[in-house]
Amino acid sequence: MIVSLSLLLCAFLVLGMPIAFSMGLAAAGALLIDGGVPIIVLAQRFYSSLDSFPLLAIPMFILAGSVMNVGGITERLIALSMAMVGHVRGGLGQVSIFTSLLFATISGSAAASAAAVGGMLIPAMRRDGYRAEDAAVVTAGAAILGPIVPPSILMVIYASMTGLSVGTLFLAGIVPGLVIALVLMVTVWRMAARMSVRVYPRAGWQARAGSVGRAVPALVMPALIVGGIVSGVFTATEAGAVAVGYGIVYAFATRRAGPRLMLGNITQAAIASSSIMIILGGAALFGWIIAREGVPAALAGWLQSVTDEPWIVMALIMGSLLLVGIPIEPIPALIMLVPVLQPISVAYGFDPYHFAVTVTYALLLGSLSPPVAVLVLITCKIARVDYAATTRPLLPVFGALVGVLVLIGYAPMLTLAVPRLFAL
Repeated sequence: MIVSLSLLLCAFLVLGMPIAFSMGLAAAGALLIDGGVPIIVLAQRFYSSLDSFPLLAIPMFILAGSVMNVGGITERLIALSMAMVGHVRGGLGQVSIFTSLLFATISGSAAASAAAVGGMLIPAMRRDGYRAEDAAVVTAGAAILGPIVPPSILMVIYASMTGLSVGTLFLAGIVPGLVIALVLMVTVWRMAARMSVRVYPRAGWQARAGSVGRAVPALVMPALIVGGIVSGVFTATEAGAVAVGYGIVYAFATRRAGPRLMLGNITQAAIASSSIMIILGGAALFGWIIAREGVPAALAGWLQSVTDEPWIVMALIMGSLLLVGIPIEPIPALIMLVPVLQPISVAYGFDPYHFAVTVTYALLLGSLSPPVAVLVLITCKIARVDYAATTRPLLPVFGALVGVLVLIGYAPMLTLAVPRLFAL
């Protein structure tokens, strides 16, 4: 059945079918060819994979981020970033990274970060002397922070599949997110040495304090979400609902959102959530067949027969995930591969939270890997530059991010420091 499943998936992808439908139809076709399982099981599995209380957090976090952005929060985050790092060599490139780090605390999505931050900063970066392709690459690289820094949609999905704590997963992403941002800022600092880009005057402490004060409404929301989950006041799903309520109050308080605009945001969030759920369902069918055929156990057994060294297995996993992440989006890839990888992580004694962050980040890097590089495609559209022109400037950024992956993979304390601080 695995052979027919793989061949059908490849055929549907070659025909240009969306990944969610490709996986779902490949699963249906494989079951029909095998004939040993009633076809009604597909509907049951599709429904049961989505019948999860933690997954309700996804539309909540999407809507919360959208509503907060309506209230003009992106502009406030940019102003704060400008006051903090605008004077560093690289100018708006540094501001883009810092803003993406802050924006990640309210969005949880790489694509949303690339579109929101890139839409406002890429034109300004070009005016300040950045080439269009450099501006697109820097913004795309920074957008990868979205699903790493809490709250994270990918972490919610991972937790729903494995039974891990959403709150602990959120905490595990904090230090890796800060390391990624720091490495990107150093990379841009080095890139800017050969550019003639504008650097802004250092802001005074009074200006910085004012920008922090104006950005407080945005900074409160992640503290509210993570703090509430970790303290046990509410679950991740309830935290999403609280975030939506807070975002709506904020949007109306700033007088930038009326009922019509709010309805439009709810509609957009519903469409985005529905597309994610379809991907989840299709990928769940695909993953169920793989698990049913014993692929995870067989793969774990094969790896144990090849090597007993966990560091070699970690290298093989990270390399494989980098390749898988190129053609397949992170959400379906996560759902397909977690059932395969989970037994391996147990067999080799990897900490589940460290392993979760490593897997998630490795798959995210596929969003920056040619020839697909979804995040780069988004920012190229904003920058109005040909995608092929980004190949060369992308190399140092991608190389730096791969270096961070190796650091995260082999330094568990980066992911476990904050959870252990809270005794989790």
